[in-house]
Amino acid sequence: MTAVLNVEKFYERLNRFHAHFVKHRESTWNGAYCISISKGAQSEESRYLKSTVIHFYLFGYELPDTVILLTKDGQCVILAAKKKCDFLEPAVGKAPKDGTVTSLKLLPRIKSNDNAENLEEMLKVARGGSNGENVKIGVIMKEFTSNDEAKEGSIISRWEKKLNDKSSKTETVDVAGGISVVMAVKDKEELDLLKKSSVLSNKVLKHGFVPRIEDVIDNGLKVTHEKLASEVEEILEDPSKIKLNVPREAVDSCYFPIIQSGGDYDFKVSAQSNDENVKFDVITVSLGARYQMYCSNVVRTFLVDAPKQVIKNYDTLLGLHEACLKAMVSGNPLKFVYATAIKYLRDEGKDDLIDALPKTLGFGVGIDFRDTHLLLNKKNTVVFRPGMVFSLAVSFAGLKLNENAKASINSKSAIKNLSEYGLMLADTVAITDNGAEVMTKFGKAVTDISYTINEDDEEEESDDDDDMRLAKKIAKEEEAHPTGGRRSGRLAANASSAQESEGVAERERKQIDLMARRNEERLRELARSSKKKGGDNKAKKSEELEAYKDSKSLPDNVLPNQVKVDMANQCVILPICGNPVPFHISTIKNVVLPDPDSAAYLRINFYTAGMAVGKDCPENTVKLIQKYAPYATFIREMTFRSLDSHSLTTAFRQISELRKRAKMKELQDQEEANLVKQDSLVRTKNERVPRLADLTMRPVFAGRKTQGNLEAHTNGLRFISTRGEIVDVMYTNIKHAIFQPCENEIMVLIHFHLRNPIMIGKKKHQDVQFFTEVVDASQAVDAGRRNMYDPDEMDDEQRERQLRKRLNEAFKEFCRKVESVTRKNGYSLEFDIPYRDLGFTGNPHKEMVAIQPTLNCLCNLTETPFFVVDLSNVDHVHFERVTFMSKAFDMVLINKDFTKQPWRIDMIPNEDKDSIQKFHAAFSGIQKEWLTDMEISYTEGPMNLNWKQIMQTVEGDDRFYMDTEEDEVTPKEAGWEFLRMHGKDDDVDEESEEESVYSEKSEEEESSDEDSEEEDFDDDDDDESDFDGDEDLEEQGMDWDDMEREAAADDRKKKRDGDEVADARPKRKSRR
Repeated sequence: MTAVLNVEKFYERLNRFHAHFVKHRESTWNGAYCISISKGAQSEESRYLKSTVIHFYLFGYELPDTVILLTKDGQCVILAAKKKCDFLEPAVGKAPKDGTVTSLKLLPRIKSNDNAENLEEMLKVARGGSNGENVKIGVIMKEFTSNDEAKEGSIISRWEKKLNDKSSKTETVDVAGGISVVMAVKDKEELDLLKKSSVLSNKVLKHGFVPRIEDVIDNGLKVTHEKLASEVEEILEDPSKIKLNVPREAVDSCYFPIIQSGGDYDFKVSAQSNDENVKFDVITVSLGARYQMYCSNVVRTFLVDAPKQVIKNYDTLLGLHEACLKAMVSGNPLKFVYATAIKYLRDEGKDDLIDALPKTLGFGVGIDFRDTHLLLNKKNTVVFRPGMVFSLAVSFAGLKLNENAKASINSKSAIKNLSEYGLMLADTVAITDNGAEVMTKFGKAVTDISYTINEDDEEEESDDDDDMRLAKKIAKEEEAHPTGGRRSGRLAANASSAQESEGVAERERKQIDLMARRNEERLRELARSSKKKGGDNKAKKSEELEAYKDSKSLPDNVLPNQVKVDMANQCVILPICGNPVPFHISTIKNVVLPDPDSAAYLRINFYTAGMAVGKDCPENTVKLIQKYAPYATFIREMTFRSLDSHSLTTAFRQISELRKRAKMKELQDQEEANLVKQDSLVRTKNERVPRLADLTMRPVFAGRKTQGNLEAHTNGLRFISTRGEIVDVMYTNIKHAIFQPCENEIMVLIHFHLRNPIMIGKKKHQDVQFFTEVVDASQAVDAGRRNMYDPDEMDDEQRERQLRKRLNEAFKEFCRKVESVTRKNGYSLEFDIPYRDLGFTGNPHKEMVAIQPTLNCLCNLTETPFFVVDLSNVDHVHFERVTFMSKAFDMVLINKDFTKQPWRIDMIPNEDKDSIQKFHAAFSGIQKEWLTDMEISYTEGPMNLNWKQIMQTVEGDDRFYMDTEEDEVTPKEAGWEFLRMHGKDDDVDEESEEESVYSEKSEEEESSDEDSEEEDFDDDDDDESDFDGDEDLEEQGMDWDDMEREAAADDRKKKRDGDEVADARPKRKSRR
C-alpha cells in the first residue's frame, strides 16, 4: 500500500508543537531559537527513540535519515532524500492561515557536494536574525551526543558536525522535556487508540494468560517463565488465537512479557522472564500491547495458597493503588502521587512498607512506551492535564515471609518454600476532567487473583473419598452403558469388543459432533502453541558476499582486459574500463556464448531487482536483492567481445562449471540445513547384545544392496554393513517402530519412522527399514506345467513355510529384546504390527500397493518409496470421486501443518470405502467407523479438488476453525465442514427441497422467513461459485442430476427390480 501523508493532521500537530514552543521557549524549551530533530537509520532498537516517536506523531510513518528544523517565527525546513520529499510534497504551501507555522520548505539531498548547499541554507534559517551572535538550537541531546554507527555518512551526521563547528556560532540545548510535555496531552484520536490498546492488553491477560496459568496450576504442569511469556507474546502478536478480530499488522508487543514466581522478583521495566519453572506461590505477570503504535501496560499478581500475611499486604497494595488514582487529578503535580502513597501507608500504620516502594510509581505512555520526562516520582513538577495517559504501577518488593505466617499452610503447597516475595499492580490510566479513568479493567480484588489448590489434610482426605466414590460410579455406568471409547492402547482390542455397525445417518451425526469437537481442540492447540515454531520459521538474515578483503587480494595473473575465473574464491573477474572488478558466482544468472562470426562474444546476465529471479537463484542472493532493491543500482547484463575466441570460450566453460559447483554446494547445504544433531551411540559392554544378521537396509548407501547386521545397544541401534558402513538410530529419535511379519509378502521387516531425518549417504531420510527376503522377488517361474502332487513342489512349499515361520520368530524375538533393552535403560519403545484385515489397495505414489493401518500410522512398507502417514499429524480426511458411477475413489489425508500438501491415496476400490470409514467386530464386512474411532473427521465429495489452492487459502485464514466471520456475528462453516457433501440437517430433514446439498443451515436460519432464507441460499451459492474446483470434472459436461438420470435409465433398462442401492440412494437436490 502506498504511503500517503495526512496533511491536515500533520499541520494540526506541528502547530501544537510550535505554539507551545513559542509560548514556553524560555522555560520548558531552554531558550532555544529553533528546534532541530534528527532521525537516524531505522532499526529495531530505535522504535522508542524520541525522534522516532515524533515522526510517527507528525507523519504517521518513520522517515530515516531526515532533519526537521522548526524556527520560532514559524518556518519549517525538512532535509531528506528525494523519495521522502515526494512523500511530504502534498503539504507544501498548505499551511493553515490560523496556525503559527507559516511555511514548509523541502530540501532534497544533493549527493554531488555532500549537501553543502542545503546545510548552509538550513544554518542560515536556524540563525535567523541573530546578527552574528551565538544561537541556541534545541536538539534531543541524548540522541545528538550518541556515537551511533548508523550516522556515519548520513545527512544527520553532516548536519550535527555543522552545528558543532565553532564557526557556525551555534549552541545546542536539550528540548526533549518540551517535546514530552507537548505529546503528553493526547487528542481524541490518540485517546481512542490508547483505549483500544488497553482493551487488547486486558483481553490477552483475561483470555490468554489466565486460562493458561489456571491449566498449568490445575494439572500441575511444569513450564518455565520464559516459555509461558513466549506463549503470551504470540497471542499479543496474533490476537486471533483468543478470537479477537484485530489485524495482525496493527498489533505488536511493547516488550517481552515478564512472568515471575518462586521468590525471585524484579519489578523494573527492563526485567526478564527467567528459564526457571513456574512455582505455584506468588505469580506476577506484566504485559503490554501496542496498537497502531500506541502502547498500554497491565500488571497483575496471582496468589496460590496464600497465607493471611500475604493477603493483608495485597489488600494494602490495593488501597494504595486506589489512593494514587484519586491523586491523579488535573492541576496536581506528578510528584503528588508519590507523596500520597507515602501518606497512605503512614495513615494505615504500614511504615515498614515505605521502604518496599519503588523509586517511581509509573510513567507516561503513548507512542513512547516509557517517557522518562513524565515519571511519577518524588521530584517531577509537571502538572497533570486532561488527555494525559499514564501507567500507574505500584509494588512492594523484598517482603519477608516468616515461618509463623506459613504455619497454617498445607505442607504440599509451594508457598511453604517461599521466604521472600513481591506484589505488583499496574494499570493504564487516562486523566479526564472528572479524575483518573482506568482503561485496563481486569479485576484486582483478592477473589479475582487468588487460587487454593491444597486444603487442610482432613479436607483433602474427604475430597479423595469423594473422588473415589465418583470414579467407581462412573466405572459402573461405563459397564452398564458403554460409550464406545477405546479402553486399551491397541486398535484390535477395541475392535474385538465393538458392537454391530450403525446406520449411515447415525455415522453422519457422529461425524458432525466429532468435527465440532475437533475444531475446538484445534483452536486450543493453536492458541497454546509455543514460540518455538515461530522461532524456527524466522527467515535467516542475508550474508554479505566477500571474496576479497581488498584489491591486493586479487590473483596476481589478472590482466586489465581479460575475463578471469577464480575457482578458489568463487568469483568471476570482469574488466570494466580497464579495471578488474570481481563478481561473485551467486550473482550470475546465466552466461551465453553465441556462435562467433568475425569476433567472439560472451554475454553474462546477472540477478537484478525488478525481474523474476527464478527458482534457481540462490536463497542468499534473493535476500540481498530484496535488501538493496530500494536504493541500489543493479547491473543486468554485460557483453564482452574478443577477436581471440579461445579466451572467451575458456571463460564460458569455467563459469558454467563454477555455477554447477555452487549449485551443488547449495543443494547439499539445504539438504543438511534442518538436520538435528544426534547423540553418540553408547555401545553395550560386558553383556550379550541383541543382534539380527544378514539383513538388507533400505534406503541403500550405494549400489544395489546394503547388507549387514543390526545390533541393539544402550541408547540406540547400530547397523554395520558388509562394506563397513555404519548407520546409528537413537531410541529417542524413533517415533514409530513397526514389525511386519511375512505372511503374503516376500519379506519380513522392521521399519523405523523417525522424528528427525538422518543422513544416509548424501541424502537425508526419515524412514529406515531392515528386512530379509523369504522368496527371491525375481525368482524365475518354470514354463513347464507342474503336478500339484509333485514331491519336489510340495517340499519347496514346506521349506518356504518353515522359513517364514523361523524368520518371523527371529524378528519377533529381536523386537522383544529391543523393547526389554529400552526399558532397562530408561527409554520407551514399542513395536506396532499392521492390521492386515483392515488393509486396502491404493496408489499413494505411482503404483497400486497394499495399504495397512497400525495403531498410529497408515503405511505401505513393502514397496518403495515408503508410504508412512502418522495419524497424529492428520487433521481431516476427505474422500474424492465418491459417486455411484465410479468404481474407485481417492482419499486425501490433510496435514495439521497447512504449509505442507496433503497425502493422497488414489484409485481405492469402491468396496473398500466402508472398510476405511468403519470396521466391524471381526474385522470383516463393512468397517465404517475406523476413522471415527481414531478421532479423525472425514467428509466425501464427487469431484477432485485443487488442494494446492485450498491449502493456501486455509493457511491464510486466521478464523478457519471458528464458526463466525470476522465480525463475530455472521455464521460460517467451521473448519472442514465446507467439504461436507450434505448439510448438517440433511440426515434429519430430507424433505427440504429448497436447500442446496452444499449449504449448511442452522436451526435459527431454518426458522427465519422465506426471503432471508433465499438471500442466505443465494449467498451460499455465490461463495460456492467462487470456489475453484477440479477443472477436469467440469469439462465432462455432466452434473449430479444428469448422472442420476443416466443411472436410473440404466437401471430401468436392465430391469433390476429390488435394487437396494437404487432404493436407498438419497434424493439429491440440484445446485443452482
